[in-house]
Amino acid sequence: MPPETEPDPAEMMPMTDARLLDRLAAIVGSSGLVTGDELRGRSANWTRPTEPCAALALVRPRDTAETSAILAACHAAGVSVVPRGGATGLVDGTLCAPDEITLSTERMSGIEPVDPLGMTVVVGTGATIESVQDAAASSGLFFPLDLGARGSATIGGAISTNAGGLRVLRYGMMREMVLGLEAVLADGTVVSSMRPLIKNNTGLDLKQLFVGTEGTLGVVTRAVLRLRPEPAGYATALIACPSVDDGARVLRAAQSAFQGRVSSFEGLWPDFYRLMTAPGRATL
Repeated sequence: MPPETEPDPAEMMPMTDARLLDRLAAIVGSSGLVTGDELRGRSANWTRPTEPCAALALVRPRDTAETSAILAACHAAGVSVVPRGGATGLVDGTLCAPDEITLSTERMSGIEPVDPLGMTVVVGTGATIESVQDAAASSGLFFPLDLGARGSATIGGAISTNAGGLRVLRYGMMREMVLGLEAVLADGTVVSSMRPLIKNNTGLDLKQLFVGTEGTLGVVTRAVLRLRPEPAGYATALIACPSVDDGARVLRAAQSAFQGRVSSFEGLWPDFYRLMTAPGRATL
């Protein structure tokens, strides 16, 4: 057996904040590490626009390898990491404490060429929903996930929250749109299941372990997304219903009549309707 090497004394010493930040800067470059006033200029999240980000630092990896190195360094230092996508969530899932690191996916926004025959696309999880929709449309295909924050909400955020969006009735939750993914565990270990297959019975369905876990199991860095044919057209109707039960009956009747082609069905309460139709109010 080869002789055991002596451990590096520097690696056995507790890592101070300064040493950790130096290590992170070495991984992502000075432009990839945001601290001080620049960090305080960033809001905590969309619902707290005047509250500055309170993290020790914000680090911006460019790929899976850098994400792995970041998490390994923070794990060794005993520092918690909070993943951050577009920060458009409404439940404060990206808030950080002053002794924690925020890991932003904003530089992992690449989109590979669409596979028009397989109807799939591989994307970085920092890509916005809108950018993926545009990439699909440029190939005559359709990425069905849609929500109001499409221009800033990221694919990683949609995966981590198992987003449903506006077309969930027809296309399902984000879980149904993810065919494969790559993720990094808290200690820096990379796990990958980037298979672009709808039918895949080869062992554990790794991707389903990460969808909806909000970063608690690891940071998702890449994903294989399922695309759909572009719908031929849309028809929209505004229907007044006397009760919630009647609204449910309308939905069931529409689903039966249109055989699974109903993509959206939203309820608008009377108070909201009166607010939106009040005289003098600008239309949307």
